[in-house]
Amino acid sequence: MSPGGPSAGAVHCLSFREYFSFSHMKSICRGFIYEYETPKIVTIHSISIALTCRLIQLLILCYGVAYLMVYKKGYQEMDTSIISSITLKVKGIGYNRTGPNETLVVDGADYIIPPQENNALFLMTNFIRTDQKHSQCPETIDMKLAACFDNTQCQKKDFLKANGRWTGQCIGGNRSMLNTSKSIIGRCEIEGWCPVENDTNVPEPIRDALNFTIFIKNFIEFPRFKVIRKNIEQSPTYLKSCSFHSVKDPICPIFRVGTILDDVEDNKTEIIQMLKFGGVIRVKIDWKCNLDKPLHECQPKYSFGRLDVPFKEDSFSKGFNFRFASHWKHQNQSFRTLTKAFGLRFIISVSGQAGRFDIITLSLNIGSLIGILGLATVLCDIVALYVHGQSEVYRQQKFQDVDLNLLRLETLNSLAEGMVTEVAKRKSARSSSAEQSISSKTIGNHETKPTDDSPIKGTLQRLKDHRHRRLYENIVSSSPQSMNHVSTSSNHYQQRATNSTEMSTEDSTSLTSVKQRRSMPSRPSQMTSLTHDSRDKVDMIYADEDSPIPNDKSHQSIHKKSNSIGNDQPNRPSPKIETFL
Repeated sequence: MSPGGPSAGAVHCLSFREYFSFSHMKSICRGFIYEYETPKIVTIHSISIALTCRLIQLLILCYGVAYLMVYKKGYQEMDTSIISSITLKVKGIGYNRTGPNETLVVDGADYIIPPQENNALFLMTNFIRTDQKHSQCPETIDMKLAACFDNTQCQKKDFLKANGRWTGQCIGGNRSMLNTSKSIIGRCEIEGWCPVENDTNVPEPIRDALNFTIFIKNFIEFPRFKVIRKNIEQSPTYLKSCSFHSVKDPICPIFRVGTILDDVEDNKTEIIQMLKFGGVIRVKIDWKCNLDKPLHECQPKYSFGRLDVPFKEDSFSKGFNFRFASHWKHQNQSFRTLTKAFGLRFIISVSGQAGRFDIITLSLNIGSLIGILGLATVLCDIVALYVHGQSEVYRQQKFQDVDLNLLRLETLNSLAEGMVTEVAKRKSARSSSAEQSISSKTIGNHETKPTDDSPIKGTLQRLKDHRHRRLYENIVSSSPQSMNHVSTSSNHYQQRATNSTEMSTEDSTSLTSVKQRRSMPSRPSQMTSLTHDSRDKVDMIYADEDSPIPNDKSHQSIHKKSNSIGNDQPNRPSPKIETFL
């Protein structure tokens, strides 16, 4: 650090202390309470920028009004936390031919497996049924690893795809020792449920499965608005006879299976494959309720869709199927009926929202729209600052650089100029008042006619005697030191008066303040003359525009009094006029 000045760290620390000083914090708080700030607005006379701004504002306004307010109902409070419950019922009679002269008739208890599910339903449309008992039998034909010629090929263990436990015996197999080309292929024996199911040939689906009907009952609640609705508000007569149609009857809760398949698939071959091998279908119930309208208009909308992969796109594990069995015993033997069920699995999903007018939501959306409108100004500023041909001019008008040091100098200069102006005004006021005083005194001493009988004469005389007495007592009671001080002050004052008189003589037009007074003695021995001078000072009368003009008698008496005093003291020095700048 140089000895000539403080270091940069000291200056920085000083600025930091000044910034967090009490006075600065007080000024910040005062400015926060009493000062208002507003952004600077620059008007640009440009057709291109103005049209761009108006076009962007128009687009934003159309988006906000048409989409946010009208289509999305931005004036409503929304509730999407829906509570739902679903129950399903299926009705219909189907049949299938199991033999040349055999027909199997099925109803809802046969093809609804299981009877109840949560928000789902399985409808069996095809099946393979096998009656089995617990015994030994050959493995199924479609398993290639079960083919054998002798028992050694049936010693495999832990075979996952086996339908039972392999016993190690080869049934029907025989390899001739003389001629191996005439060997007979057999099947490995299993112990389990026999005979083994054969599903290589899938039968035709249940007839009249397309005419099965599904009745969906849905109960919902919007907890925010405490509104409970159900999809069966119609009369019983209507519900018994209606059937859902997307155009003719869209609110009926009874659905025909063929109608649903027609909505999810346009290809008839795919519909047959779905009935034969099964599929997965989504049923969506959507509640959109405008609670500003009557409550009976709050009705659900149904839609359908296919969730599994079409058969023409995927040939592996196509459709939807599962197995179930029913068991019984007869003569200490276990029997069962194994059923491989193919069918349609319906998954029901419920969604919805309810809206009601709310002033707070409307206010928030209007405020958001106003905020989005400010995007037009931002984009136009970018165009004007970086794209427009006269961007430099706009940048100079929009941005203002502030240098704190220069700002301080300008502030000091403005304060100095203000002080000089104020001093000049005061000098001018004093000069005008002095000129008026001199003129009024001259008029009072020379132009006023004296009168003998004046009512003010006695009052002025008593006032002068009182002032003379007080001044004389003050001077007599003062000490010699104070007298020396008075003498020194009077010498200094007389010198300043002489200098100011010379300046006023050189330029009388530039007088800013005129004050008449008599010079004081420079030595203590002249106390008598000082007393008389003080009396003359007291006797001096100033006149301005607001002072009342005395009458002739008062002026005459005052003039005579002053002449008598002058005759008593002939050696008194002449009065001097002092000018203070």
